[in-house]
Amino acid sequence: MRYTLASQLAVLRSCPEVITRLLKSQGSVLLPARILVISRLLHKKIAQRRHLPPYLEVIRNRLASLRRKMLAKIDRRFQSLETSEPALVEAMCAFSLATSSSSAEVLRHFHHIRQSALSELGQRNDDNKHVSRSLRLVVKTLQDCQAIFPAQLARALETLKAAPLLQGPDLGDLPELNLVIHQRWLGEDVNIFSPYIRHDDLQKSEAATHLEQWAKNAFSTFLGDLRKMVENVQSPTVIVQLRQELLELWLSNKRHSIGSGTLDVLSGIRETFRERFENIIHQHTAKLSDLGSNIDRFLQNWQSAVCDACPPMWDKVIINMDTGSGGKGLKDALYVRAYGRSEAVEVVSIAYTAWLDGVDSLERLITQLQEKKWTEELDDMDDDDDNIEDLRCKLSEDDPRILHKTLGDDLEQDFRALCEAINVHAKNLQGDDVKDAASAHKSAFLLRVWRGITSRLPSICRDLEFDAPFIPLLQTQVSKTVLRNPILHCHKRISKRLHNEQFQARVLWEGDPQMPVLPSPWTFRLLYETVGSMADFGVDIWTSKATDILKQHIRDSLAPLVKKLPELPTQVNGHDATGNSTVNGRKDLQDPETVSEVDSQDEDDGEKDKDVNDSGNEIADGSFMKNGTNAQPEPPEKSNGNTSNESYGPSERVIRDMKTQRLFDAIYLDYALTVKTREIPSGNPDSDPKSDINILPDLLNSAQSSILDDLKMEDVAQWNRNLDRMRKDAEAYWKRTELLFALLV
Repeated sequence: MRYTLASQLAVLRSCPEVITRLLKSQGSVLLPARILVISRLLHKKIAQRRHLPPYLEVIRNRLASLRRKMLAKIDRRFQSLETSEPALVEAMCAFSLATSSSSAEVLRHFHHIRQSALSELGQRNDDNKHVSRSLRLVVKTLQDCQAIFPAQLARALETLKAAPLLQGPDLGDLPELNLVIHQRWLGEDVNIFSPYIRHDDLQKSEAATHLEQWAKNAFSTFLGDLRKMVENVQSPTVIVQLRQELLELWLSNKRHSIGSGTLDVLSGIRETFRERFENIIHQHTAKLSDLGSNIDRFLQNWQSAVCDACPPMWDKVIINMDTGSGGKGLKDALYVRAYGRSEAVEVVSIAYTAWLDGVDSLERLITQLQEKKWTEELDDMDDDDDNIEDLRCKLSEDDPRILHKTLGDDLEQDFRALCEAINVHAKNLQGDDVKDAASAHKSAFLLRVWRGITSRLPSICRDLEFDAPFIPLLQTQVSKTVLRNPILHCHKRISKRLHNEQFQARVLWEGDPQMPVLPSPWTFRLLYETVGSMADFGVDIWTSKATDILKQHIRDSLAPLVKKLPELPTQVNGHDATGNSTVNGRKDLQDPETVSEVDSQDEDDGEKDKDVNDSGNEIADGSFMKNGTNAQPEPPEKSNGNTSNESYGPSERVIRDMKTQRLFDAIYLDYALTVKTREIPSGNPDSDPKSDINILPDLLNSAQSSILDDLKMEDVAQWNRNLDRMRKDAEAYWKRTELLFALLV
């Protein structure tokens, strides 16, 4: 009896040290669990004695603490993804020994630990790897449960129960216990003790039911954590990478799915990532409104020196630019000048380029989703071909198609919103005075911005047609400002010479009969000043449609000036038939502004007009020879029958010459101002809108027709020949001079 107590106390006192050492190692947890059970058994036997050792309570407390540490280590084994299947079975046996749990209780505890680990991973926000780790934990739990429960665990527990705990070389090899000496004195009940564990209380169907319920909760937790995680991910590239990683992981382990069908899990993962990708698309495409904000800011705080300032094409900077290291700098400088890239336009362009790069990145990622065929992952599945093809269709076609449509719809909506915002600005600018050059420069700024946007649309929007009604409005605003000074100068020149008594250009006529072959100086100067004013606003503004709008404004503005020709007055004592006083054959001008304009000296008119007689060959009846002879004009008579030295204004011959020259000017301008983009008029569908100068009966054509009616001769055949010749001469002269007015061509 004395040796029995001594051996029991010796072994009991050694157990805490042995358990502590084993728990610190990375070895088996089953061995310390067996020692813990033996120590509890020894403590129970010693505690039944009358005289208890004073340190027995201390040993009991240490064993309780070691038990908690051992269970914590077992739980860590359960949580770990690196724990192998045999190590898991051993840890489950250790848990069963330490807690006297049956197979069913071990299964519930294992599920609880894995669920807790899943929740802990979902609360981490340090990186995105915990999401894939969560899914791997779910997959591994499914694999482990299906492999271990109930058969493998039942066999291990049955084996553990089959032999006494003290038997086996692993306990005998522990030097601290010294079982070689103490084992025979421990007592028979200790030596033959084997634990009682219910290993057969868990059936396969019950285990499957537990696993199915756990899987539903686990997938719900995982998808919830996944949604919270992706909400914090701003990079679409990371979204695509995570999607591919999780889908590959799940598809490669699809055969272990239980409790939630493969398609349900796939749908949850696909929808989560697709919704987040769609939100990223919404957020990025909506940034196009920031571009509209930049435009608003420049228009509201317009600074002419900054917003509309663009260096000339060939200034000193360009001429003196060093090209020794390459011509890229020169190319960029020329590009800025050729396309009117002022500071305001450049700021908007840079912002648009940054936004466009993001859209291109989204398009590339969607294409990447479409190109991923999932061949290896789906070929390893055991499903039939129809299911595999359906999965491939969902992953490689449906998701990219939905995202592509979302991107296209958002881009179209945002571009149309920007278009509408620019349209509002264009309408607001229409109320500004054409004398205000800032309004025209603002219009040019909006035209350049819109051109820069539409010339670099995302590839998904290449076929998108925008209804941009503001473009003609902006082009009209610029055209009116461009034409203001040229038309005003033209009006002055025409009005100044309206009542000249002589027609000096008559000497330049040629042919038989003599007819004009050159346009009047005011015609050339009008076109020259117009082209110069157009160049001041930038050559990039003048597209074909913009030029046609400007031409149409010139035509409409010139029509009343072209028709403004004097009629032969009937004068009586210095008054015409209407009673208006005349001075030097010219009616008094009642409008003070008109008087000022007519009488003002135009510095561009050159030398004063001179009376020129072409060797006495002036035609008496005007622009055309009549009966092949030339008649000298007779001086006009006074109303009382007496002659007078008083000038009575332009004679009928001079007026007819003026009208003839004006007709040639109108024809020449008709060629110069041909509007190429007019619509084919209804009723004449076969006409070519680009070949016929008289496409539409506009105001300039009406003025031309009015002059033609006044000049018609009785000899219709001769009249038509002369008119055809005049048209050919005007066309030939335009072809010789059109390169001087390249912006109008």
